[in-house]
Amino acid sequence: VGLITYMRTYSTRIADLALTEARAYIKKTYGADYLPAHAVRYKSKKGAQDAHEGIRPTSVERTPESLKSHLTPEQYQLYDLIWKRFIASQMNPAILDVTTIDIAAGHYLFRATGSIIKFKGFMIVYLEGRDDANTENGEDKEDEVILPALEIGELLALLKLTPKQHFTQPPPRYAEATLVKELEEKAIGRPSTYAAIISTIQEREYVIKEQGRFVPTDIGKLVNQLLIK
Repeated sequence: VGLITYMRTYSTRIADLALTEARAYIKKTYGADYLPAHAVRYKSKKGAQDAHEGIRPTSVERTPESLKSHLTPEQYQLYDLIWKRFIASQMNPAILDVTTIDIAAGHYLFRATGSIIKFKGFMIVYLEGRDDANTENGEDKEDEVILPALEIGELLALLKLTPKQHFTQPPPRYAEATLVKELEEKAIGRPSTYAAIISTIQEREYVIKEQGRFVPTDIGKLVNQLLIK
């Protein structure tokens, strides 16, 4: 049986039948609090190939776990991603309080900044990875943390101190996910060609991969200079 719809489309259109099925599943599994009053509909980007319906599971009742024994590890990971993103896209938003906690310790004051989850919303199903949301104002988002809910005056037990020093960093180099995001935003290629683009720049040795990120080689820099010229 086909587990997903057409996989080479930019479209965000979803069939009414699938929306109805997803909403029923969310209400049954997670409760009415997680269900928006109306089905969520998204606009496709300008110039998107929109002839086909968006990528989604053919049936939300086929959960990733129920199919795990029938799929290869790679197939399972891909289906799990598609299923979770589709369900999450039809759920209520998460509610987070951006919080700063000041901790008094003798003569010293320590500060923790992060978010406290008030309502998980779609995050109960799916949380996007860090590799494709790394940069904003040229800084890494590594310090975004989820804090526990604390009361004013609450006594904390010191487990350990981790000193950190921060310097202004250049924008991180592209990882596969951030490069695909850039290609999408600049309308270069299409979903079916992203894998070929990523493999070509490595096969021609324009870039090498270091710690999961692309670093330009001398050949890559030279080719870039010639193209610009």
